[in-house]
Amino acid sequence: MPTVIDLSPPDLHEHFGGSGGSGWVELIKARHDIDAHLLAGRLAEAGIESRSMKDVSAPGAWMYGGSNPWAPVSILVKKVDLDDAKVVLAEISYEGPSADRVAGQAAELQGPLRIVWWITAILLGAALSVLVLSQVTRWNGSACQLPALCEQR
Repeated sequence: MPTVIDLSPPDLHEHFGGSGGSGWVELIKARHDIDAHLLAGRLAEAGIESRSMKDVSAPGAWMYGGSNPWAPVSILVKKVDLDDAKVVLAEISYEGPSADRVAGQAAELQGPLRIVWWITAILLGAALSVLVLSQVTRWNGSACQLPALCEQR
């Protein structure tokens, strides 16, 4: 009768040199929590599981106890979903507004905004000038404007 040796199954991780795509890789680094949340929602909509990891080494993170809402956030996806996640990113960038259109909209807003800013600055300067002149020209019979600082002899 032949001898049967009972061996445990081989470790697939060592045998094939990988973990079957179950590991997590960084897809992109979002600017802050809001962008990360929106991107995670789009990935979930496409059926891609994602995780987010906040960069606690960002400047000022210590003031928020490590939860600075404006710190960069790494978006992680599984290795097997990386290509699909890149397609979702491409779709997002394709659907977004073009840089020319955004620049045109900003230029349209700056014209009226600049005029309002100048009018406000001129009116505020005139009002402050009137207040200063009214204080200087007011004469109460005393040469001292601040009696608390004048010596009484």
